[in-house]
Amino acid sequence: MKRAAYVLACLFVAACSGGGSGSPPRPVPTATPVATPTPTPTTVTPTPSPTPTGTATQTAFTCPSSDSAASFARSAGGLETVVRRMPLHGREFALSPNLLAVTYASSYASGFAGQIASREQRSGATFVHSLSFWHAGLVTRIVRVDPRSLDAAAAALRAQPGVRSVERTGARRSKLSVNAGLITNDPYFAGFGVAAPLYETASSPGQWDKHVVRLEDAFAFSQPSNGSNVHNANALGSASVKIAIIDTGEDSTHPELASKIAYQKCYISDTSGNQSTSNFETDPVGHGTDVSGIAAAATNNSIGFAGSGGNAAIYGYRVFPTPDDNCVSDNTNDAQCSASTIDIASAIEDAVSQHVNVISISLGGGGCSNGTDGDPIEGNAIADAIAANIVVVAASGNGNSAGVGQPSLSAPACDTGVIAAGATSLADGQPNGTGSATGSASAPNEYVASYSNYGSPGSAANSANAWGIVAPGGDPAAAEASCMTTGCIDDLHWIENIWTSTPFDTNFSGNCMPDHNATNSTADCRTLIAGTSMSTPAVAGAAALILAVNASFQSPSAMKTLLCHTADDIGDPHEGCGRLDVYRAMATALGDSSPPGARPVP
Repeated sequence: MKRAAYVLACLFVAACSGGGSGSPPRPVPTATPVATPTPTPTTVTPTPSPTPTGTATQTAFTCPSSDSAASFARSAGGLETVVRRMPLHGREFALSPNLLAVTYASSYASGFAGQIASREQRSGATFVHSLSFWHAGLVTRIVRVDPRSLDAAAAALRAQPGVRSVERTGARRSKLSVNAGLITNDPYFAGFGVAAPLYETASSPGQWDKHVVRLEDAFAFSQPSNGSNVHNANALGSASVKIAIIDTGEDSTHPELASKIAYQKCYISDTSGNQSTSNFETDPVGHGTDVSGIAAAATNNSIGFAGSGGNAAIYGYRVFPTPDDNCVSDNTNDAQCSASTIDIASAIEDAVSQHVNVISISLGGGGCSNGTDGDPIEGNAIADAIAANIVVVAASGNGNSAGVGQPSLSAPACDTGVIAAGATSLADGQPNGTGSATGSASAPNEYVASYSNYGSPGSAANSANAWGIVAPGGDPAAAEASCMTTGCIDDLHWIENIWTSTPFDTNFSGNCMPDHNATNSTADCRTLIAGTSMSTPAVAGAAALILAVNASFQSPSAMKTLLCHTADDIGDPHEGCGRLDVYRAMATALGDSSPPGARPVP
C-alpha cells in the first residue's frame, strides 16, 4: 500500500550564494510586537525517547532539549531575493513494514488494559505507545511486529475481543511547500511606495497575497471610524485565539514570532516507531517558521510582515526530524525528510488537549477513500479534532505540477471535516508556472496555481459542498527557482515571508539582512517561497481572525460555510468554492448591514 507524499508543497526558497545553486536569502526586520501573547514557558523537563547515543541517525530523530540552536553567519550585503528550488513532484512513501495500529473503543481499552497487553504479546507484537482520541471515543495502540509475520500478527489481533480495526500505520508526510483599509506599519504589508490594491509589483516586494484577500479591509473593522456601522477591536486579532502550527518547528527567537509563540511541543519518531518528545522546538529547515509567519506574524510592529491571524497566539509543534542533505532533492525517500503520521497524530492530540481553536497543517501525502484517511492514526486524530469542534485546515497538495502526479487531494486535506486549501497565483504578463504569459503588469489575472491539487468537482463557487477553498500560494516559472540575481525574479509569482535563523546547514538558509529599503540595521530572516503550504496558513489565520470577533463560528462546518459563502469567484475550474476573501468573511461575521461585494484583481 503506497502513499504519494508530495514534496514541499511550498516552493522551498533559500539563499543563492556565488557558485551555489541558490542565492542569499531575503532579509527580515526586527519585530516590536503589539498586543501579542506572552510566551508560556514549559515547566516539564523534556526527556527524549529514545535517548540519543551519538549516531547521526538517532540524533536526527531526537527532539531538541532547548530552544537554542547555532546560527549561521550572514553576509552583510546581498540580494533582496532568495530563491532555492521548487520541489513540486510526488514521491511514494510506503506505510511502515513493521508497525500496526490496533484501535479499540475507549471504554473497552480502559477496562481491559491488562488483557489487551497480554493478547498483543501472544500475537508476537511489542507495544510502542498509544494515542487516546477521547472526542471520537477511540484508543489506538501502536505495536511493532516482525515484518515477516505482519499479516499473521494482524489477523491474530483482529480476532481479539474489543478490536475495532487493525491497520498498518507509520506513513510519512512531506511538507507541502497566496472602505479604506487599515495598513499596518509592517513594511512589507504597507509596501514600498507602491499603490493599492496590491502594494507590490513584479520588481518591488510586498504582501500581494494579503491584499488580494483584502486583509487590510478586515483589519479596518478594529478602528472606531472605519466607514461602517460596525466596530470591534478584536478585528486585529486576539491572543485568546490559539492557532496550532504542525510542521518543522519554529524559530522561537525570530522577532516576528518571539512574542507570539505561547506553547511549544516536539514529537519525532524513528523508523521503528520509537518516539522522542520534548517541550522545545527549533526549526532546522525554515518551512515551519515561514508558515507561522503567514498565519500569525507579529502584526503592526514596524517590521517585516502582517499575519492573517493578526494577534492570534501560536501553538508550535515540530514533527519533522533534523534533515540531511538528501532533503535538498525533490525525489528522495529518506525518512529524515518527512514526518511520521504517528507524530502528526500526537501533535494533533496535544493541540486538542490544549483547546486550540485552529490547526494548520502544511504537509501531506497519500490520499483518502470516501473521506477516510489511508493512515488510521492520522485519520483518528483528525476525526478527534473535528469532533472537538476545532477548525482544521490542511494543504491540498502539490502533485498536479505540469500534469505530474495526481490532482486529487492529499491526506489529511481529504479527510472528512477538514478545510482543504489550494493555491492561487497572479499572471502578470510574464511566464509563470503554467508556462504561459497571460495577463499584464497593470491588470494581472488570478488563477489556481499549476501544481495545486484539487477535488471533484473542481469548482462549486460559494458552496460549502466544494472540495475546499483556494488562497494565494504563488506559481513562479521554473527558471525563477535557480536565479542567481534579481533579474529573472517576478515578486508577484512568489509569497515572501519569514524564515529560520538557525538552519541545519547552508542548504536550508534564508536571507537574514535588514528589510528592503530599511533605515535601521536590524536583520530579520525571510525568503521567497510558493506552494499549497503557503495558502494553508493564510486560510487558517483568517479563521483565527474571524474567531477573534465571533466565537459562533467555532466549528469546522460553520467556518467552512462562512469562508466559502464569502469567497471570491475567480473563474478558475479548479477553485473549489472560490478564493478566500477575509474582508467579506469578517463583514459577515460582524453582521455588517452592507457587506462588501467581491473586488476584482486590478
